[in-house]
Amino acid sequence: MRTVERFLRRYAAGQAQDVAPWIVGARVLDLGAGEGFVTAALGAGLAVDVGLFRRATVPYVVYDGAALPFGDRTFDTTLLLLTLHHCDKAEAVLDEARRVTRARLIVTESVYRNPVDRFWLRALDGRFNRLRHGGRMAAPLAFRAPGEWEALFASRGLRLIAARWLGSRVERLIHHPRLYVLDATAG
Repeated sequence: MRTVERFLRRYAAGQAQDVAPWIVGARVLDLGAGEGFVTAALGAGLAVDVGLFRRATVPYVVYDGAALPFGDRTFDTTLLLLTLHHCDKAEAVLDEARRVTRARLIVTESVYRNPVDRFWLRALDGRFNRLRHGGRMAAPLAFRAPGEWEALFASRGLRLIAARWLGSRVERLIHHPRLYVLDATAG
């Protein structure tokens, strides 16, 4: 488990570096934070998830997966990092994220470009998350193609500010992380 935790901490540091330039304001919500390693790497924010998966010393809230326990526009930026593909109802989670966000949503997602990509994402992500959380996270694997995520964001009135591929060439052989920066004030 130490090897998994070291990997997760290193990966979280990279995620924090990828999203930091896009964060606006001081109040940051890390929704679907898992262990809280990204929140810790950023040095600020509130971590939230559907279970107590926390391994980092950060402020952490467990919620029911449906209604976030915060008022409208409480946070300047909300992060959804490799989160939405684990949601039964990604649309509802995105709507809640938008409700509690004043300015910006930052989403990263594992995407597929063809059926082979999708097969490997489903096979590897499911196994890794069972290992990572000891079977405590029964998460769907609702992966989408880049255009499908962008259509979902547009359907929720979110304006795409930027989108780009993340990770090294080697990482992208198996996992295809994509960054989406969204304006929560549009629409």
